[in-house]
Amino acid sequence: MQTLRFGGGKMTGKDGVRRYSMFFAGVPICAAGIALITRAGLGTSPISSIPFVLSLITPPTMGVYTFVFNMLFLACEALLLRRFTALQALQIPATLVFSACIDLALDLIPTQYGGPYPMSLLYLAAGCLVMALGISLEVMADVIMLPGEAFVRALSRALGREFGNVKVCFDSSLTLAAALIALLAFHKLNGVREGTLVSALAVGQLVRFYTRRLGGLRVLWLGTDGTKRSEIAE
Repeated sequence: MQTLRFGGGKMTGKDGVRRYSMFFAGVPICAAGIALITRAGLGTSPISSIPFVLSLITPPTMGVYTFVFNMLFLACEALLLRRFTALQALQIPATLVFSACIDLALDLIPTQYGGPYPMSLLYLAAGCLVMALGISLEVMADVIMLPGEAFVRALSRALGREFGNVKVCFDSSLTLAAALIALLAFHKLNGVREGTLVSALAVGQLVRFYTRRLGGLRVLWLGTDGTKRSEIAE
C-alpha cells in the first residue's frame, strides 16, 4: 500500500482515509457549535467575532466572511513559511465545508437574541460543548488544521513562542478588532459580549477533557493510543 508522508512521519493510505474522515467529521460539528454560541445572542467565539460583526453590517453571511478571513490567514501562513504545499491547499476545501456548515447551522438554529437569558446561557453552554467536541476530533485526526490555527502555528514558530500563548494573543486581537468595528458601526458592542469571553475560556478546557476521554474512540477508529506522530509539514 502506498505510503503518504506528513512531515517526518508516515501514514498508509488506509490510515489516511480514517484520519481525514475523523477530521472532516469534526469540521461540521465545530461549525454547529459556533452557530449555537452565536444564536445564544451573547456574542460568538473569538475566531468568528469579526465575520459575525461584519455579517451584521453588510449583506454577506457569516459563513462567507469566515471563508474570506480564513483565506487571508492561509495566505499569511504561506508568506511566513515562504512556501505553499499540497497539504496547505487541503485547507481550502476544509474551510469551504466549515464555512458552509456555519451558514447551514445558523439557518437551522433559532436565535435566542432578546429572549430569556437562561435559554441563552443554555445555548452558550451547548455551543461550547459541541464546538470543543468538533475541535477534539480535528486534533485527534492529526492531519491538517483550519487556516486560523495553522497561521497561529506558523507565527508561533516564527516568533519562537509557545502555540498557546500566541493563540491567546491572536484571539484577543480578533475580539478587540471586532469590538472596535461594532462600536464604529452600532455605537455598542453588537456581536461581542459575555459569550465571547466564556467560549474563549471554556472551549480549550473542554477540548483537553474530550481528548482524554475519547481515547477509546481513537484506538477503535485510528488504531493508535494517541502517541502524536511527527508534526505535519505546513
